[in-house]
Amino acid sequence: MDKIHIWNMALGFIGTRTVAAEDERAPEAIQCALFWDSARRQVLRDFPYNFAQRRQWLAPVPVPEGWELDWRFAYALPDGCIKAHTLYSGKQGAGHQGGRGFPFVLASSAKGENIVLSNAAPALLCYTADITDVNRFDDSFIALIARKLAALLALPLLKNNSARAQELEESYRACLPAAAQAAASEGYKASPCDTWLSAR
Repeated sequence: MDKIHIWNMALGFIGTRTVAAEDERAPEAIQCALFWDSARRQVLRDFPYNFAQRRQWLAPVPVPEGWELDWRFAYALPDGCIKAHTLYSGKQGAGHQGGRGFPFVLASSAKGENIVLSNAAPALLCYTADITDVNRFDDSFIALIARKLAALLALPLLKNNSARAQELEESYRACLPAAAQAAASEGYKASPCDTWLSAR
C-alpha cells in the first residue's frame, strides 16, 4: 500500500482517471497532492484509530496570564498531537470519574505555543498522533481516507458538482461506525482513552 494507491481509490470513487506518480502534472494528481494532508488530518481527528493513539507525560510550562483564574497548571502539548482525548493524573483514583479523566482545555501561550490547561498534576495525555507514514495505516483507515479525499476532490475535479461532493461525504460518514466496531473488537480497555464511542 502506498499513497498513490489511496489516491487512485479516491479517484475511483469520483470516476475520473487515475494517476501514476505524485509529481504527475495531470489535474487529478495536482488536486490529490493539494488535499492529501488535509484529508489525512481530518480522518485522524474523526475517530481515535488504534494505530495513532499515544500517551505521554506532559512537560509543565508557566500558566499564561489570565488563565490562572480557572486552571492551576499548564503543559506543553506533545509534538504531533492532532487531537487530545483524555488527561489523567499520577494521583490514582482522584478525578478519574470512571475513566473519563480530568477536565482540561487547549489554549495558546503568549508566544503562540499550544498548551494544555488543567488542575491535574502530574498530567498524562491520551491523544491521537499525526501519523504520516502510509505503511502504518490500517485497512479501516485506508478505506475512510480514500472516501474523505474523494469528497474533497469532487468539487475541483467535477466542476463544482456539490451534489456529488455531498454524496461522497455522506458515504464517508456512513463508514465511520464500521471503523468504530473494528477498533472496539481489538482488545479490552478498562479505561477508554476517548468518549467517541460512548457518545454514539
